[in-house]
Amino acid sequence: MKKFLFITHITPVAKRSVLRQALIDAYYKGLNAQTYSEWKVIVMGEEERSEGKFNYFHLQGESREEKFNAIKKILASERFLSLANDADYIVKLDDDDIISPHVLEKVSTLDVDVYFDQHHTFYDISSGSITQQKRNWFASTCIHKKEHVLSAWNGPGASLVGNLLYSEHHASWHVFYQDKKMLAADPNEPVYMRVLSPTSITSGALAGPPKSIAEISMEKYYNYLKSFGNWKAASIKSFNAVLPDLAAAWLQFSGKPQQKLPVELTTNTENKILRKIKSIFPGKRNS
Repeated sequence: MKKFLFITHITPVAKRSVLRQALIDAYYKGLNAQTYSEWKVIVMGEEERSEGKFNYFHLQGESREEKFNAIKKILASERFLSLANDADYIVKLDDDDIISPHVLEKVSTLDVDVYFDQHHTFYDISSGSITQQKRNWFASTCIHKKEHVLSAWNGPGASLVGNLLYSEHHASWHVFYQDKKMLAADPNEPVYMRVLSPTSITSGALAGPPKSIAEISMEKYYNYLKSFGNWKAASIKSFNAVLPDLAAAWLQFSGKPQQKLPVELTTNTENKILRKIKSIFPGKRNS
């Protein structure tokens, strides 16, 4: 049986809002809902322990360079290599991402170098809206064959870590995988769903971690949502199990139930981010 290893960098406790904690809980729920049993997780954060399928690594450092140096040490450690070498595929999964419950079972039957979403799935927690956007680049959450992740990568978009998984995926992964076996997931059964919330500084928080909706700029957040394209509704059933939890988390945080998005977010207006993507990746691509 093929084995899978997830790698997640978890938000420090001091930087978690109530809403962010709820997203982390949903992340764990998504993992534990897997219909395929051969998987483990590496969680890089504030702990150093193992519990069942979860292996926690203490990640030190405040600056970007300090964290990358700490990641290098973890990747070279005996404990990490033992887990990584035992896997067939490795997945970098953020702590606000929800993995599809069936995706490992699907990939376990395939022979691919990378399995990825060409149609990216986004969920807005303030409205409960799910949308899907076709992109000509890889999302950061893909299922990579182990040997690719463990190999050094110094090509376009290489990072301070010098590892494919930590390179700039927009710039490097198309180059790396162009002569390898790539397979895009069925849009109706995506690899994962990215959850968007207004609790980060970039997406709308006036101070972090915000304790209430009073510390959120919804206008700033809606402008942030525009960068993800037109929020045309998508009918994706893979993540139904966590949707009630996410709706309850928003109600607890904001004191309001989920409400419809402003009409300007659901109309067919092209945004600056999409125009930039088209300028970087002109024409039709198969990956």
